[in-house]
Amino acid sequence: MLARWRRSGLSAAEFCRREGLAPQKLSYWKRSLKKAGSGVRRGSAKSVGFVPVRLVDQVSSGVLPGSLEISLAGGDRVAVGPGVSPDRLRDVVAILRERC
Repeated sequence: MLARWRRSGLSAAEFCRREGLAPQKLSYWKRSLKKAGSGVRRGSAKSVGFVPVRLVDQVSSGVLPGSLEISLAGGDRVAVGPGVSPDRLRDVVAILRERC
């Protein structure tokens, strides 16, 4: 979203208005990503990297349209249906981070 905003050339307020996004959310992510990027050394425990992503045919995989399936390193899978709220997904991710 931040990259789209920057490419748009619009002010943050105008971009948020057009996207139906609360300006506070955009500000939050700007601050969070800036903070995450500061002081992180390559190879440190805090560094962020890429993870493998594999797109699958929904019909043959049994995944419902509009849903998402997350495969964890240990082989566990988390299915996220299309109606799941962002807050619920955030809670699930937080729990997984604590226990994994």
